[in-house]
Amino acid sequence: MKIPLAWLEQECGGPVDRAALLAHLHESGARAGLHADRAVEVLPPPELAHLGSVRGLAAEVRARNAAGPTVPPRPARPRSAPLPEGLALTAEDGLPGRVAAAVVRLPGEVRLPGAAADRLRAAGVPLTGTVADLAAYVGLETGQPLGAADAGELDLAGLRLGSAAPADPSGPPTGGLLLRAGERTVAVLGRDAPAAAVPADGRDTLVWAWWLDPAAAHAAPGTGPCTGPDAPPAVRGHDPRSCDRAVARLVALATDWAGGTVTAAGGAGASAPAPRVLRPDPGELRRLVDPDLDLATLAALLSAGGAVVAPPEEGHPLHVTVPAARPDLDGVRALAGEAARVRGYPTLPRRLPPSAAGPWPDRARLLRRGLTTAALRRGLQQVATPVLLRAGDPLCAVGTPPAAEPVTVHGRAGLRAMRVRGSLLPGLLGVAGRALSRTGAAHVFEVGQVPCSAALGDESWRFAAVLAGAVAPPSLVEPRPRTAGFADLNGLLRTVAAAAGHEALELTPEPHEEFAAGASFTVHVRGTAVGRAGVLSEETAALADAAGERVCCAELDLDLLGGPAPVPPTVRIPEPLPPPAFNVTVVVPEAVSAGEVLRVVARAGDTEERRVAVKDLLQGGQVPAGHLSLTVRAEFLRTDDGPLRDERRRRREAVLRALADRGWSGR
Repeated sequence: MKIPLAWLEQECGGPVDRAALLAHLHESGARAGLHADRAVEVLPPPELAHLGSVRGLAAEVRARNAAGPTVPPRPARPRSAPLPEGLALTAEDGLPGRVAAAVVRLPGEVRLPGAAADRLRAAGVPLTGTVADLAAYVGLETGQPLGAADAGELDLAGLRLGSAAPADPSGPPTGGLLLRAGERTVAVLGRDAPAAAVPADGRDTLVWAWWLDPAAAHAAPGTGPCTGPDAPPAVRGHDPRSCDRAVARLVALATDWAGGTVTAAGGAGASAPAPRVLRPDPGELRRLVDPDLDLATLAALLSAGGAVVAPPEEGHPLHVTVPAARPDLDGVRALAGEAARVRGYPTLPRRLPPSAAGPWPDRARLLRRGLTTAALRRGLQQVATPVLLRAGDPLCAVGTPPAAEPVTVHGRAGLRAMRVRGSLLPGLLGVAGRALSRTGAAHVFEVGQVPCSAALGDESWRFAAVLAGAVAPPSLVEPRPRTAGFADLNGLLRTVAAAAGHEALELTPEPHEEFAAGASFTVHVRGTAVGRAGVLSEETAALADAAGERVCCAELDLDLLGGPAPVPPTVRIPEPLPPPAFNVTVVVPEAVSAGEVLRVVARAGDTEERRVAVKDLLQGGQVPAGHLSLTVRAEFLRTDDGPLRDERRRRREAVLRALADRGWSGR
C-alpha cells in the first residue's frame, strides 16, 4: 500500500522524519520504500497489518513521538446507512479469504470535496471523475484496496469466490483465490490492481474489497517493496470483516459526495470470529506500563486502542472485550503494549525489568570458580593434596605463619601422630618435586581449605600455585627450553586478581622464611595483605627435591581477597584501560634490597611507589656473580597532553640517569 506522506503528516499533526520512519518499519519486519519523496510504500507482516493504513501508521508514529491518543481534527465522516442485500455472491467451503462487493450507480461525474481532492493530488493520484477516485480515497484511508468494474459486462448472478489451480490459465502463476463472474475472472485476490475508471453515466458499477487469512498468505521476507505480478499475496486488514467495512465506506462516499445509489451488496467467504473477553490483572498491567498509573487512565488508554473496557473496580480484574479486528491483543503483555503505544512510548518510565533469576549464588563459591577457571586457562594443572601431613615431614612448616600453633591429630594406632597442614604449599611442593624429577616441569595449583585451629569450622579457603621448570620448548632462536621465571608468577597473580574483580595487586618486598632474601614479597590488594609470593630459597627447594631449580610460589587467602560482586550475565562491564607504563632492567648487588630499587625508580620516574612493581627476577647465567637482575615495571599518570611515546621515553631516561648516579647498571 502506498501511503501519501501528506496524509500521514496531516494525521500526525506535524512533519514526519522519512529516515526514522523507514528505519522503524524495517525493524518491525515490514517492507517499505519511498517513492519520489511523496509516498511511502508499506507491505507489513501479518501480525502488524495496521501499519498498512494511514491511520494505523500515524498512530504508531504518534506513539513514538509521545503525542498521545489525540489526533488532528478530521472532516466529518458521512453517516453509513445499512447496505441492501440482494447480491448473489457465493464461495467455496473452507477458503482462507473473504470478498465483499456492492453495485453502485452514479448519475454523473464524481466531484470530490475540495479537501479530499487536494489530499488525492498530494498523494499523486490522478483524478478521473469516476468511481476510481472514491476507491483510491477509501483505499488510502483504510489500507484496504478496492476494485471496480463495469457491471454491465459481468454476470452478477454468477459471482463466486473460488481457488485457482496452479495450471489454471486464467489464474495467477502461483495459484490463489479468484473472484469470478460466470466464466470470467474479475479479480485475483492479493494483487493490488487499481480500480477501473468506469464512467459515471448512470451505468451500474461493481466495487469489491478482499481479505486473506495471514496464516495462508504470508508476505515474503525483505526490506523493500515487492509489487511484481508474481509476488506473494499480501495480507490486508485485521479480520475478515475489514473488506465489508471498506465497501460500506465507499458506498457511503458515493452516496454523499456523488449522489449515487447502491442497488445490491453482499459478501462471501470467511466470517469474523466472535469478540474475545480478557480479564487481566490491573496490578500486572500497571507494573508493565507505569506503576503510578491510575485505573481510570489505564481503562481509557485501552478503550482508545479499540477495546471495550467495563468500568473498573479497585481490587477486581478488568473486563476487556477485544474486537475481532484486533487479534493481536491476546494477553496481558499485548494489552500493556497497546496502552503504552496509545499513551506514547517516550512517556514510559525508564527502569530495569525485575530479575527472575532468583537469589544470587554464594560469592565465595563464585570466587573459587573464577580463580580455578583463570588458572586452568593459563595452562596450570589443578591438584588436591592431603590435609594431614606426617609430623616428621621436612616441608610440614613451609608456608605456616610462625605464630600459628600446629594442630596435631593422634591416630588410633597410638604413636602415629599426624599434623594438620597450615598451608597449601607443603602438599603442592611435594607434587612439584615429583613432577620435576619425571617431566622437568611443574605448573600446578590448588584451591582448598586450611584449618586455622582445632575448633570445628575454623577454616579458611586458600589459593596456591607453584611454577618451576620449562614453560616453552626449545626452538631455533632459543636452543634451550625457557624456564619459569618470576614474570610468569607475576602474570598469574594479575590474572587471579582480575578474576577476583580487582584492577591490580601490589607486591611489597618483605622477607619470608621459605623464600630467597631478594625475591620475597607480600601481596597487597587495596592496601590489605592477602598472601605471599616469591622464589623458594635453595634450602627449601632442596627439601622439595628441586635442588638447583628456580621454584616460584604464591599463596593467597581467599577470605581476605574477597569475592566479585554478582553481576547479571546480560550486563557487560567494560574493562578499564591500563595506565601507561615503562620497563627498566637494573643489575644490582645482592646486598641491595628490591624495595630500594623500587623507590629509586619511583622517585626518578615521577610516579607513586605503589605503581612500581618487580616484573621479573634473574640470578646466575649472564648476570655477574653476586648480582641480581631485576626487571621493574613502572606505571604513571599522564601530566600533559603530549605524545605518550615521548613522555614514556623521558621518564625512562630519567630513571636510567638516576641508576647510573648510584653506580647501578640499567637498560
